Amino acid sequence: MAPFARDIGLMSFLQLVRREMHSSLPKLLTMSALGGVSTAAILAALNTGMHATGSTPATSLWGVTLFIVSLFLFVKTQLYVTVTTTAEIEAIIHKIRLRLMDHVRRSELLALEDIGRARIVAAITSDTAVLTQASNMLCYTIQGAVLIFFVAIYVAYLSMAAFLTTMAVVLIAGMIFHHKNRQLLDEKQRSAEWERRLYDRLSDFLDGFKEIRLNKARSTDLFEDAIDVSDTAAGIKIKTQTETFKVIVISQISMYVLLAAVVFVAPQFSDALSGPSLTKTTTALMFIVGACFGLVQSIPVLLNANAAADRIEQLDELLSDAASTPAEERDEVEPHRFSSIEMHNIVFRYVDKFSDTTFQIGPLDFTLSAGELVFITGGNGSGKSTFLRVLAGLYPPMSGEILFDGRRVNDFTRDAYRSLMSGIFFDYHLFQKLYGIRDPDPREIDQLLAKFRLGDKTSLINGEFRTLDLSGGQRRRLALIVSLLEKRPILLLDEWTAEQDPEYRRKFYDELLPDMLRSGATVVVITHDDRYLDELNLSARKIRMEEGRIVETRMLGTSVQ
Repeated sequence: MAPFARDIGLMSFLQLVRREMHSSLPKLLTMSALGGVSTAAILAALNTGMHATGSTPATSLWGVTLFIVSLFLFVKTQLYVTVTTTAEIEAIIHKIRLRLMDHVRRSELLALEDIGRARIVAAITSDTAVLTQASNMLCYTIQGAVLIFFVAIYVAYLSMAAFLTTMAVVLIAGMIFHHKNRQLLDEKQRSAEWERRLYDRLSDFLDGFKEIRLNKARSTDLFEDAIDVSDTAAGIKIKTQTETFKVIVISQISMYVLLAAVVFVAPQFSDALSGPSLTKTTTALMFIVGACFGLVQSIPVLLNANAAADRIEQLDELLSDAASTPAEERDEVEPHRFSSIEMHNIVFRYVDKFSDTTFQIGPLDFTLSAGELVFITGGNGSGKSTFLRVLAGLYPPMSGEILFDGRRVNDFTRDAYRSLMSGIFFDYHLFQKLYGIRDPDPREIDQLLAKFRLGDKTSLINGEFRTLDLSGGQRRRLALIVSLLEKRPILLLDEWTAEQDPEYRRKFYDELLPDMLRSGATVVVITHDDRYLDELNLSARKIRMEEGRIVETRMLGTSVQ
C-alpha cells in the first residue's frame, strides 16, 4: 500500500492517520485483508459454480458452502472496516482541532499575526472537513486495493501469461498516472492559497461593511478585486479538475486495454490460456474492474485530503514553534498584586508583511507603580497601542528588559506577568460567556450593569450574556464590566471612550476612574481626550508619544479622596 500511496501522493494523509490513530492499525489492516480474501473467495466460488456442470454433487456443495462462508465474512469485515475507519478519522479530526486550538491559545501574538487568521480558520474548518469527506473513501480504497491484490494472486494461479500481461499494462498505466499526478500537486496547493485569499476578501466585506456602504468607489474596487481573486481560484480549480478527470479517463481506458490484452494477446503466448481457463481469468478481471474504477475515482478526493493533511501539518509546525514556553517549564504562580513595573531601554520593531515597512518603538524607559493612573497620548501612528501591547507582555521586546517587583520578564515568567493585566484593546473581543471568572457574584454583576446603564440591555443567565447585540459604546461598557470582574491589579484601556457619548465620557473621568483607583486598581489609559485631562481632578501622570518614543511626561490633577 505504501508504494502505491507514495506514487499517487497520499503519504501525508496516510502518515497522519497512522500517527494519530487510536485503535490497532494491524487489526484494521487484517480485517481489510480478510475482506479482500473473502471477495476473492466469492469469485472462486462463482467460477466453481459456473464450471460445475457434469461435476459431482460434492463439487457443487463445496462451491455453495464457500460462497456462503465468504459472503458472511465479507459482510462482517465490511462493516468493521467501514465503521472503524469512520470513527477513527473523526477521532483524529477532533484531536487535530483541539491541538490546533490549544496551540493558538498558547501562541505569541506576533507569531499569530504573521501566520494569519485565514490560514488558521481554513485548517480548523475546511481542511478538516476535507478529511471527513475522505474517511469513507479511504475505506473503499483500502478494500479495493486488497481485493485487487488477492484477485491478482488468483489470476497468477490461473495463468502466469495473463498475470504478466496484466502487470505490464498496469505498470505502463501507473507510470502515466504518476507523471500526471506530480503535475497536479503544485496546482492543488496554489488552489488552496487562492481560496484563502478569497476568504480574506469575504472578511473585508463583512468586517468592513460600514466603510463599504459609505464609499461606493471602495465598494467597487473591493468587489473587482474579489472577482479577480475568485476568477483566479476558479481557473486553477478548473485546470486541476480537468487534468484529474483526464487521469480518470486514462485509467478507465487502461482497464479496457487490460481486458483486451488478456483476451487477445496473452493466449498467443500460452496454450493453457484457452477455454475454461480464459473464461475464469476474464471473469476475475471483470470482477475487479468496478473496484479499479472506484479506486481511480476516489483518488481526487484522497488527493484533496492529502493536500489538506499537508496544510494542517505545516500549520501545526508553525503554531507549535509559535507557542510559548511549555507549561511544565513556566512559573505558574499567578501574582495577585505588584509594587512596580520597570521598562528599561525597551525597543520593539516589526515589519509589515504586506508593505515591508518597518515600525519601531523605543528605545524608551517607563515605570508603573501600584495604584497609579497613567494617560498615554499622541497622534495616530505614534506607537501608543504597540507600547500598550509591549507593556501587557503580548509583544516581547527585541532588546531591553521589563521587571516586575525586581523579577525579569522572560519566557518562563511572562505568563505570570501577564496575569497581572486585564485589557480592553482597540480591537477587543467580547465573549458571550464569562470565561475564566469563577463563581461571579450575581449581585455584583447586576450592580455593575445598572452602574454602566446596561441593566435593561442585557443580563447574565447561567454564566452567559443574554445578548451582545449592543451599540459600540455599550459593548465597550460591557467589556469593562468583564474586566472589573476579573479583579486583576492592572487595567489597560486603549481609547475606551472613543465610542462613548459626551455624557458617558464625562462619567468615565469623573466617576468610573476614581472608583477604580479607590478599589486599588492601577489604570493605564490611551486617550485623545485632552479637554477632559485638563479638567481632571485626579492625581495622574500624562505621557505623550511621537514616532515610537516618549517625548513628554507631566503630572495632572489632585489625589483621589
